[in-house]
Amino acid sequence: MNKSYIWSLPTRVFHILFAILITLAFLTDDDNLLKYHAIIGYAALILLVFRIIWGFIGPKYSKFKDFPLGIKNVKEFLSSLLSDSSKFIGHNPLASYVMIAILAFAFFSIITGSLTYGIQEGKGIFSYLNSSFFKEMELFEEMHELFANLLMILVFIHLAGIFSDRVLHPKYKTLNSIFNGYKFTQNDESIKLNIFQKLFAFIMLIIFIWFLFFNVQNPKNILNASIFEPQNYTVQNELFVDECAACHTLYPSKSFT
Repeated sequence: MNKSYIWSLPTRVFHILFAILITLAFLTDDDNLLKYHAIIGYAALILLVFRIIWGFIGPKYSKFKDFPLGIKNVKEFLSSLLSDSSKFIGHNPLASYVMIAILAFAFFSIITGSLTYGIQEGKGIFSYLNSSFFKEMELFEEMHELFANLLMILVFIHLAGIFSDRVLHPKYKTLNSIFNGYKFTQNDESIKLNIFQKLFAFIMLIIFIWFLFFNVQNPKNILNASIFEPQNYTVQNELFVDECAACHTLYPSKSFT
């Protein structure tokens, strides 16, 4: 058996950061945390852009064209599932389909979430859609919930696949490879990054870090800013405050005065 370098550092960093952001997105799925939920979604979108491009220009096993898709590969994988050997070095066929589905559903979750944030909350880049025509529309919210739930199911399937491989094929060290990049193979199948791949990965990492820093420094920006301006009712409705506010806590309409 040879110790082969299969998963490059950019691939592993993406995998870890993406897993963290998906977890945080589900933890912040609350009305009081929508601002953070939105920022996490946009940060995940940056990672998705990287992974999609990486799927075309990245090293072997990370490229989409190296995913062993097709019914023939699936049948071959399933027939050898309980055997002690496997010809699939990177993603196996089922893992390939799950990975592509995760990327797709994550993308649709972010887009529908952004539309929901703009239409119903009047915040973010789609806040202009918060109009009398759109604001009662719940279609995108329902789609967002659907894609998010399907994404969560796929994540659990992905985790189940990793641990089943750990049980059925422990000698390949698949779980360890997520962190150190190495798997044990029959022949040396190690990959190397060229200077262009390294430069692209570095630039995307800088963009990702800058995005997080920018949102920490500017919590109210175009991605989560509201189209509504806060109203000071004590100034706009002095008569109501003087005469009625001691008993009534609801804000009056502007027509009151």
